[in-house]
Amino acid sequence: MGLSFSAENLVKNVASYVTGKKRKHCDSEDDEVNKIIDIALHTPKRKKLTTTANYIYQALFEEGKNSDVTVCALGEEFHLHRIYLCQSPYFASMFGGSWLETTQKYIHIDVVDQLITIDSLKVVLGSLYNCEITLNPLEIVPILATATMFQLDGLIEKCTEVMLETINPKTSLDYYNAACQYGDKKLQQVCFQWFLVNLMPYYFSHPLSELKTIPISLMTKLVSDPDLFVIQTEYSIYVMLKYWVYMLEHSSDQEPSITNVNEFFCARKDKIPFVLSKEGRKYIPVFEGLRLQNLISHQLDVLLVLRDNIIPRTWLDPVILQQWKNVLRVNQNDDKGPTNVPNEVFLSNSLRCGRILQVNERHVWRWTGFHFGIDLLMITDGMTLSIKRNHRSEFEQLLSFQTSRQVTIRVTVVNLNEQRQIVYSKKSEIMELSLSKGEEVQLMTFDDNLKHPIIISANIMYTSPENQEIIDQEENQTIS
Repeated sequence: MGLSFSAENLVKNVASYVTGKKRKHCDSEDDEVNKIIDIALHTPKRKKLTTTANYIYQALFEEGKNSDVTVCALGEEFHLHRIYLCQSPYFASMFGGSWLETTQKYIHIDVVDQLITIDSLKVVLGSLYNCEITLNPLEIVPILATATMFQLDGLIEKCTEVMLETINPKTSLDYYNAACQYGDKKLQQVCFQWFLVNLMPYYFSHPLSELKTIPISLMTKLVSDPDLFVIQTEYSIYVMLKYWVYMLEHSSDQEPSITNVNEFFCARKDKIPFVLSKEGRKYIPVFEGLRLQNLISHQLDVLLVLRDNIIPRTWLDPVILQQWKNVLRVNQNDDKGPTNVPNEVFLSNSLRCGRILQVNERHVWRWTGFHFGIDLLMITDGMTLSIKRNHRSEFEQLLSFQTSRQVTIRVTVVNLNEQRQIVYSKKSEIMELSLSKGEEVQLMTFDDNLKHPIIISANIMYTSPENQEIIDQEENQTIS
């Protein structure tokens, strides 16, 4: 029998072939889609019913529905609920003990903390009715004060988080005072570190009315701290303090000139040093924090300090005598520099100096003053920081002849963000270096992500402390 094909059969066969292919392909896609749908249907989804939280907050807190206790504070009445208030240990103790307020439906709270406001009371009491809270940095201190009164540790922690994120020139002092008042050690430490870095780079280069806001107690701690970031040398701290005292002693916020400041101290009819005068005695602890041995390392600086008559000669004379002894020890080769100096001695006596580097390029500089015959250069190429004992022949008559000199140094490098918070910090160990003439030693390598400007702070010691020299001599005599 012969095979016969009709047009109709051909169309049916082709259609059957094509649809069969498509069906198989579609079946595969359907299976994948079904699997995805099945997974989606069997995966629980946690969703927050914001309307429930909003209803509780609005109906119970704002409208006071079904209130079983009224709390009056700062003249404001809050219609509240014991079951919510008991989240606060303050109220839980009040309602759970044998206090008069335990069964009362009207409770008056005597608010003694002047930082607490009606608005902060509304925020804190409202937080007991809601799992979310909005904290405005401009109002955070009163909220912290209120949360502290009601012993709400969770809210206190959230306040601290916001404050740590928003420390800046406008908030730093309020945050620091609040941290001290309410015993927040972490916040206090971070704020104090902020002031150590910014006291001179910021307050002394901006309108001096801001410098005036630093209280005596805080300035005392800052000036005496070994980690204070000093711009240039110790004499710069002294000049800053002159401006600061002038601003505190004058009610005007007008920016004083250096002439105004100098005349204020030099034109005093009373020949008693300023810090021993009636108006100046309160500043004694601040000026005691200055390292006088590093304040008088330049001839002009000595003349200006004596002219100002702020610091008593009874403070200066023993220091000047000690510096002369140090010169003789170095000149007679009895002191080649500090060795085995205890860290606390180094940190409390070393020269504090610093510099701001605006751009990432090669910088070479020295901190001026008399440094016992050793000329130290600081060098950075943007990636490393080094120190060099400069010993050019044309200056040899001014420099120490000692082949090797000991220097102890510690350096810190920081970069700040727009709020002047530290975003990068690197600190070296306390290093004892033995430098030969012309020798350069690398102190630190910067991270690749370091951005400029940067602030470099250094603590440097050129000679051994006198008591350390005596100890060394006694040990040598014992051995001999």
